[in-house]
Amino acid sequence: VPSGVTVCQLCLVSATPGALGDALLLTRLERGQEPVSVRIATARGQAPLSGILREFERIQREQREANACTERREWWERRSRLDLRMQ
Repeated sequence: VPSGVTVCQLCLVSATPGALGDALLLTRLERGQEPVSVRIATARGQAPLSGILREFERIQREQREANACTERREWWERRSRLDLRMQ
């Protein structure tokens, strides 16, 4: 991973090969840091997968909109709000 770049990966995983995923695995990668992975259970309504994916799609759409912003202060405000939602 290049210096100054953070990679976040979201995967749909299952304990059984070939079965429909029952959890999301969120992984964060940064140069010089140990990878951080968080398993997000989606079974039994703990975190409804459809809701998580809809929110993630909204965040991605808003990120694209923020990237089109040419005013620096507004761009940082948008990025800060999106970063908080990703936590």
